[in-house]
Amino acid sequence: MDTLFSKTVKAGSTTYFMDVREAKNNKKYVTVTASQLSNDAEKKFTKRSVTIFSDVADGLLDALKSAQQSLSGDGEFSQKVKSGRITYFVDVKEAKNNSRYLSLTSSQPSKEDPKKYSKRSIVIFNNAADNFISALSEVSEHLK
Repeated sequence: MDTLFSKTVKAGSTTYFMDVREAKNNKKYVTVTASQLSNDAEKKFTKRSVTIFSDVADGLLDALKSAQQSLSGDGEFSQKVKSGRITYFVDVKEAKNNSRYLSLTSSQPSKEDPKKYSKRSIVIFNNAADNFISALSEVSEHLK
């Protein structure tokens, strides 16, 4: 699978890679990977990724923009966006140091046991939210 378009966003110690690809069924998707230096001596980097399919990209982008507005305020934000068997969650959470951040999680039934769910999530910190959402908006144009 060749990459059709890529975008990189650097924010502090985290780098976000956004790669648009085309599946065998000709549907486009973007894999968003958050990479940062690892504290584990055996691993150089820690990577977490979420796959976003074209049919849900606009709805997820809208949810992220809404969540971004609540980053600077008080209160909680949580929104889910469904796409077939995959459910995406966009949440604003608070860290131990009282800074707020976005959490993007995808959840789908496990292939081995449909009663269990496989979850993948990435964290977007407040200082990276503007650039991340802007880059994802640009990348989502290549999904159409």
